[in-house]
Amino acid sequence: MLRKFKDALSPASKARLLQLIYSPFKIRDRTFAWYHGFSCIQGWRLHGLPRVHMRDSRSIEIGQNFTAISRWQKNSIGVMQPVIIKTLRQGARIRIGNNVGISGSTLSANLSITIGNDVLIGSGSLITDCDAHPLDYEERLKNGSPRMAAVVIEDGVFIGARSIILKGVRVGRGSVIGAGSVVSQDVPAGVIAVGNPAKVVKKLKS
Repeated sequence: MLRKFKDALSPASKARLLQLIYSPFKIRDRTFAWYHGFSCIQGWRLHGLPRVHMRDSRSIEIGQNFTAISRWQKNSIGVMQPVIIKTLRQGARIRIGNNVGISGSTLSANLSITIGNDVLIGSGSLITDCDAHPLDYEERLKNGSPRMAAVVIEDGVFIGARSIILKGVRVGRGSVIGAGSVVSQDVPAGVIAVGNPAKVVKKLKS
């Protein structure tokens, strides 16, 4: 019965119905945004609440039409965790542009992570600008500072599921990172890069 009703609806009617169904969640989303100090939430869709931690006020900025999927039902391959967005040090910044979609992934900044517009980040991905611990054994014993360098993901990038973007990396406009890749060096614009370490395997049509 319900299936027949849905099939009889026009695309425009289906869109209006979905907006109506989501209406109660808009109050939740606005409350979440207010609590964390976000002001620009036009078009946000939060499927399950993301986990947000700010080292200092206003250290995370998120643009319009942001989609965060933290519920397994809303992603084709599921999610292993909620979306996690966190700044860890005083002065660290995360900037997320417009029309960005993130599924069950972590953005962790000790310095700076910039996500451009129209970016998709697949389920289980990690973007970090820091090694977390010093690489040298003696430095770890002394609780030394790990290396860190800003990360930039340019407009239109698609990061495949379970990928890892490491410190100091810039992924160029419109590029695709294959699922499960580990990106430790810059990726130019308009290419597909895959593997560990990720390497360019194909140039996309301009």
